[in-house]
Amino acid sequence: MDFVDALLSNARTLLNTATDSVEQGLGGGDWTVFYGPQGGLQMIAGSEPALASLEWSHGATAAWQVTRSGGRVRVEGLSGDERCLLEAHTKDGLARRLLNDWRMYQVRAA
Repeated sequence: MDFVDALLSNARTLLNTATDSVEQGLGGGDWTVFYGPQGGLQMIAGSEPALASLEWSHGATAAWQVTRSGGRVRVEGLSGDERCLLEAHTKDGLARRLLNDWRMYQVRAA
């Protein structure tokens, strides 16, 4: 497996994990995950302003940002010049989108 495949594979794993946690009702918030200069995986709660800045600030060789908003989970990955972006709608978010335009009742003037 080359590095681009690893970048995308890890992004898929993070997307699946984040989507599953939302569907199970777990909070979790946003996360930034990266490989540090010694090769260990590190996590930062919240999202970094720019993934590219992790190369300079933490010596990251690859990084992923996991964000959750409005029934949608998004994972952006970066390693050198390679980038990937994956997005999924949670089952809860899908139901909200489908029912959002549905009128539950109608009020009429007498």
